[in-house]
This record gives sequence, structure tokens and C-alpha cells, in this order.
Amino acid sequence: MRFKTIIISGLGGVGGYYGAMLLLAAAQEGQGRQIHFVARGAHRAAIAERGLHIHTPERDFTVYPDALAEDPRELPVTDLLILATKSYDLAANVEQLRPIIGPETIVLPLLNGANISDQLRELLPGIEVWDGCVYISARKPAAGEILLEAERERFVFGNAQPERSAEEAELLELLESVGVQATNPEDISELIRKKFLMISATATGTSYYDMTVGEALSQHPEEMRGLIEELCQLFTALGHDLGEDAVERTLERQTFMIPSSTSSMHVDFMHGRPTELENLTGYVVHTARALGLELPLYERMYGALRER
Repeated sequence: MRFKTIIISGLGGVGGYYGAMLLLAAAQEGQGRQIHFVARGAHRAAIAERGLHIHTPERDFTVYPDALAEDPRELPVTDLLILATKSYDLAANVEQLRPIIGPETIVLPLLNGANISDQLRELLPGIEVWDGCVYISARKPAAGEILLEAERERFVFGNAQPERSAEEAELLELLESVGVQATNPEDISELIRKKFLMISATATGTSYYDMTVGEALSQHPEEMRGLIEELCQLFTALGHDLGEDAVERTLERQTFMIPSSTSSMHVDFMHGRPTELENLTGYVVHTARALGLELPLYERMYGALRER
């Protein structure tokens, strides 16, 4: 067993749900694997008092982490660190987590963005960083609570190497043992690009129009499609072959989302919180400018959202 200790930092919808599933898996295998949480404020206090309560359309259950801390220095050096914070918190979060990152620690980010793992490798030279992304509709409706809005979800991870490792096989088996739809592909970079196509366009459009996914798609179909077309132009200019049907496939994934749902970036804008604007929209604009590529929709929406 390589991953004797797993720590999850960031217990929103993503980190909370998958952290709970890892606790179920560890309890089921009964080998003494430890699952720890890093959480803050009222969320940490609620979990300490009554556990982390998971609501899904088909079941409700409560889990109790083996250890829970607001200060990572209270936890041991971990074998696997799963990062599920917001991307705007990445650098600050890594600084706080350095006490639990050792030379043998593997870091797996589940953050939104096209170059998150590259950012982490710069912040953590010499540390093994995997790539990861998830497809899930989950959120934290209250302290100590996680709501999975639809049973469908997907957890994708990999080490960006041509051969699969024993560590990857271990995590895959652990996740699958409790029904997580986990995938460990040979080329995860392609899947991360595909997800970025959807989440960047969705987050930018819903935030700009201040609408749900369904409203933005029905009331502004040309602009929502245009965002995807501009993204495809960018990735093509970067040398990636997205396929002739990339725009249609991305639109199909958008329509697969719950129409009444919205992007997490839009939710943050609505509540006046820090947002992932720079990683989801600004990255596109700045990369295009560096290439001399004009993306008028992204430029207009990015400018307006920055002012907001």
C-alpha cells in the first residue's frame, strides 16, 4: 500500500464528495489507510461536531475523517495530497500545505484551469504532480453538508507519463471499489483540454450574462457557441488537434448539464466572492494576445467581468 495517508485540501463540492468516497473506500478495505481533511471555519467546526453529511439523489450518508485540521501543521506528511481548492487560491494554498508535503508526496489537483499542473510544478519543484479533472455537479449548501445534484460524475487522473504506474492503479482500484466513475487514461492532457473548452465557455457566458446554463444557451445561443469557437481557434493555434466536431461535442456537453444549474464562477460573482476569472477567462485572453490571435467575444466579456 503506497498511499497510507491521503489528505484532501478544499472541502467544497468536489473535495467534500470525493473525500467522503475515499473514506468509505478506506473503511471498506480495512487496511488502516488514513484519510485526513484540511478545512476552515464553520465548515471545519460542523464536520468536527457531526461529521460530513453527503446528500445525493439516491442516498444520504455521513463520514468522519481520521483527522481534521484547519492548520496543516497538525497533520502528518502525506503520501497523496488531493487539491480541490479554487484556482485563485492555488499559490497561497500550497504555501500553507508545505508542512505536509514531503519528497515522496504525490500531488493531485482537481482544480479548474488549463495549466494547473504546470503551475504546481513551478511551485513545487522536485515533487511528483499528477494531472486531474472531474465532471460533477456538487456544491456545499451549508457547513458540514455536501449536495450531489446528479448521480453522474467522473474522476479523471494521470501522471502524464506513457506507462501507468502502480500508484495510479492503487488509486483507481480504491475509487472504483465504492462506485466512483474513475478513469486513468494514457493521455489525460487531451481530456483536460476538452473539459476546459466546456468550463471556460460556460463560466464566462453564465457570469457575463448573469444567467443559468439553460438560460444562457437558450437566450444567447450565438454568443455561447462563439465562445467555444474562439477557444477552438486558440487551441488549434497552440498546435492541438481538437477534431472537426469539437464545437458540436462541447455544445452537447453543455446541454447535458442541468439547465437550472450554473457555473461556480457565476456563483462566486453573485455572492461577491473572489472568482476564477483569471484561470478560466483571463488565461484565454492573455494566451491569445501573446499569439497575436483576436478573440473578440472573450476580450469583451473578460473586460466587462474584470470591471465587475
